[in-house]
Amino acid sequence: MNPRDSPIEESLWWVLPGKLGGMRKPTPTEIPGLKSLGINALVSVMDDPSNLDLYAQNHLPHLWLPTTGGQAPTPAQIQELYEFVNTQNELSHQVIVHCSSGRRRTGTFLAAYLIQTGLGAEEAIQIIQQANPEVELRSTQITFLQELAAGVTPPKSP
Repeated sequence: MNPRDSPIEESLWWVLPGKLGGMRKPTPTEIPGLKSLGINALVSVMDDPSNLDLYAQNHLPHLWLPTTGGQAPTPAQIQELYEFVNTQNELSHQVIVHCSSGRRRTGTFLAAYLIQTGLGAEEAIQIIQQANPEVELRSTQITFLQELAAGVTPPKSP
């Protein structure tokens, strides 16, 4: 079954329970019910701005970090994510990161967040894959995470 066909609560997975998780892109009809699932803030890592206006209409704090499917984010995007998540967590808001399926870009951003907290790349990837065994990181994304953990500034994507 396509993950987008399952109920949104079935696509929700937690990396840091009560603080940070991932999921697939919510449909417009699912957005009003996100708060009832404990979702208080969203980070969209999709490369299009769909749903952002709906997040605002539903009074959900959100951050847009556009990333092309299968590609890695930039170090600046990871810093923005880190600051947004920490600020929202200080407000007792649970934050969810999403791309279209919640498996590649979402997993990359969540692993990068864990690296920013001091974990190594392999440990961060392992935590992500334990939280959601369907995460499928591309080699470009794994290399980015390894370089981020090593403190290497990855080259800009073409």
